[in-house]
Amino acid sequence: MRDYLAKERREIAARYFTIVETNDAEVAVVFLDGKLALTVAPSKRMLFWRGPVEATAQVIGVKEQPEVPAELLNALVRLGSGVPVTYATVDEGHTGLLFIQNRFVRALGPGFYGFWNAAGSPRVEVVDLRLQTLEIPGQEILTGDKVSIRVNVWAEFQVVDAVKAKESVKDYAKHLYRTVQRGVRQALGRRTLEEILAEKAGIDETVEAEVRKEMEAFGVRVGAIALKDIILPGVMSEILNQVVTAEKQAQANLIRRREETAATRSLANTAKLMEDNPLLVRLKELETLEKVAEKVEKIHVHGGFDTLLQRVITLSDDK
Repeated sequence: MRDYLAKERREIAARYFTIVETNDAEVAVVFLDGKLALTVAPSKRMLFWRGPVEATAQVIGVKEQPEVPAELLNALVRLGSGVPVTYATVDEGHTGLLFIQNRFVRALGPGFYGFWNAAGSPRVEVVDLRLQTLEIPGQEILTGDKVSIRVNVWAEFQVVDAVKAKESVKDYAKHLYRTVQRGVRQALGRRTLEEILAEKAGIDETVEAEVRKEMEAFGVRVGAIALKDIILPGVMSEILNQVVTAEKQAQANLIRRREETAATRSLANTAKLMEDNPLLVRLKELETLEKVAEKVEKIHVHGGFDTLLQRVITLSDDK
């Protein structure tokens, strides 16, 4: 009946109804007394009685205007899930890539958006543009001297061209993971365990440059690449601890011998000075007497100072 009136009795239908029609590339939004009430899908026709409630409509060509007008967006959200619209939110520090029928249309800045589903399966992929950290845990690597180790690696990266990052490679994060993984294997596989432990902070500069160059082609800037942890096998760790202990003991022995040599040299110099200077001998004797006097309460001297010194020397010889 509705289609018959609209086609065969158009004038009568227009007199009693508000006619809302859409083609294959159009949608319509219907207002009742100025308030958005419903949407009309493509290739549909609806009739609204002319009466106390005024019905008006806005027909939109979704091919030319796939994005929902900003003034309608909040009202459509309030209508609920039945509205044929795809919504997307882009946060600060991110960008949104709009695809319609799997073809890239444009980049979206931070904000809230809506796109008509009739435009051709719209979708928005949000890309983080902030500086991020990639963790690569537990990589098994054979060093240049045939020692098997496990390393944890981290790398800093930032997407600088979101369109290139999405269109040039299926998953830029996974590709970065594999690229850094391969670079670390190449760098550490050419170095000995001792060299790796001595330069734990980073990997070979040439390898880092190759990783950065490859990822730049995909719109990703790579920053620092570093070894976070180096895990040795149990036996190798024990051997390394023994080597470190032996090195420390050798250093301690060397220091001890240096001190003994210095003490002996000092005694030899003192003896030579005392041989050439009797006064120094007398001062040394007085120093010895002072040390002895500190350990007794009273001293009775008979026969003079020389006799006291002789008796002290005699006591020392007896001991």
